[in-house]
Amino acid sequence: MLTLVASTFIVVAGLSLSEAVTICYFGSWAVWRQGAGKFDVEDIDPFLCTHLIYGFAEISTSSWEIEAMEPYNDLCDNYGRCAYSRFTALKKLNPDLKTLLSVGGNSVKGSTFSELSGDASKRKIFVSSAVEMLKNYSFDGLDINWMHPADKDGQPEDKENYIALLRDLHEALADEELILTACVSLEKLEVDVAYDVLGLSDAVDFILLSGYNLHGPWDTFTHHHAPLFSHPADTGDNALLNIDYGVGYWISKGVDKKKLVLGLGTYGTTWTLNNLDDNGYYAYATQAGKPGPYTATLGFLGYNEICEMQHGSDEWTVVRDPDMNEPYTYSVDKTWCGYEDSQSMWRKGQYARSQGLAGTMVWSLETDDFSGSCTGRPYNLIRSMKEGFLDLPFSTPAPPTSASTQTTSGLVTPTCGAETFIPDLYCNKYWQCVDGIPHPRECSEGLVWNNVLFTCNWPSVTALRSQTQVS
Repeated sequence: MLTLVASTFIVVAGLSLSEAVTICYFGSWAVWRQGAGKFDVEDIDPFLCTHLIYGFAEISTSSWEIEAMEPYNDLCDNYGRCAYSRFTALKKLNPDLKTLLSVGGNSVKGSTFSELSGDASKRKIFVSSAVEMLKNYSFDGLDINWMHPADKDGQPEDKENYIALLRDLHEALADEELILTACVSLEKLEVDVAYDVLGLSDAVDFILLSGYNLHGPWDTFTHHHAPLFSHPADTGDNALLNIDYGVGYWISKGVDKKKLVLGLGTYGTTWTLNNLDDNGYYAYATQAGKPGPYTATLGFLGYNEICEMQHGSDEWTVVRDPDMNEPYTYSVDKTWCGYEDSQSMWRKGQYARSQGLAGTMVWSLETDDFSGSCTGRPYNLIRSMKEGFLDLPFSTPAPPTSASTQTTSGLVTPTCGAETFIPDLYCNKYWQCVDGIPHPRECSEGLVWNNVLFTCNWPSVTALRSQTQVS
């Protein structure tokens, strides 16, 4: 296995922009979050990612068909919110975008996947229903998010049956020119138990390596959940729990590297320190950290929450260990959090490129600073990850003067009325009114604000739309 030192990256030449994939998960339940954490389909920048994945759909244990996790939000039936259709309609803004539906995650038990995959008749029902749902709602493919075959809630036969399920799906989806991806663990101990690596490589279009959740509050010590390289104090199995080892192990098993996508997280995992004076790596901590205001989950904070908590506060200390690529932070209330920032995401994008991988994946859109209100740039972590993979120089905007406002030179603050969006004098900027307060926003590089479609778009499309509107 090739081991890279933390300061060295070998850039793979000849990788074009069109060949690089950026796959972004969307946690649909974020629409129910409070305040600035609320995130809906319309908050997605359709030009940010090459592939968007909607999380999650479920499997009926009575009919063995695919089914919506939250029908009222996902579907249009019974005056529903039509999120599936609105999600795939983002392709009207960016025709090159691919949209997938993910099955699994926390919404499907491992025992359900185990029973489904081990029965050919049930697989046939599921595959047929999945193809029908994808076509009905204009999805471009399916993602299988079964993280622990033959392990948690499973049985030894899952390793073989998992491949049978993927092969059945691949055959049916290929006939309809649809994509199949699989999100998997990169932990060696999990790989050995769960995956026929060569069979998996043959059966899917992309393998999404979850380079996160390698540590968490299930441990009784602090550690980063997604270390690029091992910490000097790592021994035994802990020395294997890092991205570099995991990616190298998958490659050593003969997988097609051009199908591998490195997954990163826009969040941090948290502990409550037993002793505030013991606050580094491997600090003793037996409890999860407190929930954040938006994600409301013990042991977990979205980057948007972390950024807001740190901003303008003297209660948080940020540490960048010289032996590690990722920051961690701790507060006076004994919360310890290992997380990603723009610098660590950029370096991991560079790393994925250096290994000759197809691209990067992120979990998830809604926990980045998606509005840019905290960092000064919408989706700052995801953009930094992309810039790293494309071998663009590291750049990040200066943070605004407060977590809830952004100071932008030359902007004249408008007054909000009944409208939600207000165009600015600068073509690539606009204002979003939230509770009567105007927040400055900026389009991605190369895009301008389209006040007809109320989204950022290419200048040629915006000009055409504006002429049509005037006429």
